[in-house]
Amino acid sequence: MEYEKLSKIYYKDESQYQKEYEKRFYSYGTYRSNLFIKPVLKGKHVGDAVELFIVNNDHLMKLQEQILINSFKIQEMVNEMPAIAVKPYLDKLLINELQSTNEIEGVRSTKKELSEIVSLVNENKSSKNKRFIGLVKTYKYINKIEPFVRVEDFRKLYDAVVADEVAANKQPDGEIFRKDIATITDGSKTTHVGIYPESTIKDYLNNLLFFLNTSNMPDLYKYMLAHYYYEYIHPFYDGNGRTGRLFVCSYVAKKLDEFTAISLSYTINQDKQKYYKALEELSDPHNKGEATFYCQAMLEILKSGQESLIDDLGLSLAKLQKIDHHLQKLDWANDDVRGLLGSLLAINIFVGSEHPLTNGEIQDGLQLSRHKVDKFLSELEAKGIVKKTKNRPVTYILEEDYIEQVLF
Repeated sequence: MEYEKLSKIYYKDESQYQKEYEKRFYSYGTYRSNLFIKPVLKGKHVGDAVELFIVNNDHLMKLQEQILINSFKIQEMVNEMPAIAVKPYLDKLLINELQSTNEIEGVRSTKKELSEIVSLVNENKSSKNKRFIGLVKTYKYINKIEPFVRVEDFRKLYDAVVADEVAANKQPDGEIFRKDIATITDGSKTTHVGIYPESTIKDYLNNLLFFLNTSNMPDLYKYMLAHYYYEYIHPFYDGNGRTGRLFVCSYVAKKLDEFTAISLSYTINQDKQKYYKALEELSDPHNKGEATFYCQAMLEILKSGQESLIDDLGLSLAKLQKIDHHLQKLDWANDDVRGLLGSLLAINIFVGSEHPLTNGEIQDGLQLSRHKVDKFLSELEAKGIVKKTKNRPVTYILEEDYIEQVLF
């Protein structure tokens, strides 16, 4: 028998609706959250408060199992990568993630702009333009974000990530959060009203923290439900989406891996309709707080992102074998030159030509002196294998003809 949404049962057979709700809510296989919402209809809170709950059905359990297996597989594949390519690959994912989280919220940015900021952060350099610096730094060290224990931690995240991007008239005007009403629209009508006043926002966030730190619900269910509850509270006038996704990603990174975590917004951006529909349907009065389908949708999005990563890594690892075969045939090159050339080729297949390594990064990655790196690259340039694209810092990229010769 198909497991259906309560809202669907309500319209199909209202006489069975309450019985089915009670059956699910009080089932031995149900996780109750002690988190309460007032359902939302046409942008207004309606009816009595309901408790959020998840029925741990077969589909959810299978999703959770597959996500854990995928995470293990991703980490195994990353371990097979050349060490010099891992950090640039993570930076590539980071740029995709940042661009996507901005696109979801309608914030203008370009991958070129974000790439330049990532480079500045990597080199520990400052910039007169603070735009997105905090966002990049926080995502880059996502697995080092401490678990949230006080409501002030949400404000710290906001200040670090989005405060510089939010207009002055939309900055928090309460002690920590907003003190007035905040609404969400889809362009033509109101779809949600955040919790207010500020004292209630604090109460709800304290409840969220208690849930995160004490609930016996499986971690992935808990993190996805926490994301919804944060968005439902909507503690700021602007920046809730970006901080809310980063909030959940910080927990996912610790439970699974940072590659899965920093691909979440990118995957959401590929299927925004599914994401927003899941959020809205959980708030539907006729679903009476059942978060099973919301959790299912979020885990499917997470799993989809993992599968894309596995496909991408798998293809690149297969290309590595062709590179190794090519390097073995280079009788004119010594081991150091082969190592340098192999690193340039690895960066190209895992990251692309738009994220080249500087000479300094090659020196650090291969433990070669500056003199040797400069000498080897000059020799490769003379053979038509690489070309210089920048003088400060000195940067070379592979010639396209050479890449095609090796890989195709």
